[in-house]
Amino acid sequence: MSKRKTGVLATYEHVDTTIDAIRALKKDGRKDMTVITPVPNHDIADELSDTPSPVRLCTFVGGLMGGILGFSLCAFTSLDWPLITNGKEILSIPPFMVITFECTVLIGGLTNLVAMLFFSGLPDANPATGFDPRLSADRFGIWVPCGPADAEKVAATLRGAGAEEVRIDAA
Repeated sequence: MSKRKTGVLATYEHVDTTIDAIRALKKDGRKDMTVITPVPNHDIADELSDTPSPVRLCTFVGGLMGGILGFSLCAFTSLDWPLITNGKEILSIPPFMVITFECTVLIGGLTNLVAMLFFSGLPDANPATGFDPRLSADRFGIWVPCGPADAEKVAATLRGAGAEEVRIDAA
């Protein structure tokens, strides 16, 4: 049985008040929060993300390793079974580029998928308990996981930022 998460859920009617609440939480030193929106919003995404995603670095390293592995596969295969064709060199680079490219794309793409799932926290076996069906229709929500001791302080911060409703879910 999964352990229930505790925290505070605040609902907002407008994007501006939601962004003000995110800023207020950051000012109080809270970085761990989940914002639930009915539609994608770039202003909220920009406010939440401080650092660039490490997924692109993982993809680059995976692609580089795939290219090295693809080229090595071709080179060692040609050296192990040397077939001299029309007087060409055994290690001829142009024919190796097709396999090198394909391995770069394959390993880079798989690394991208695994890194994206890892850094986004998917699959989440223990989802947040704070959800309201209105958040799928016309309201914005901020779920802040915290202990029962901090819940009132977080709730006061969210109310001060213009929350329409604040619900404390404490186990």
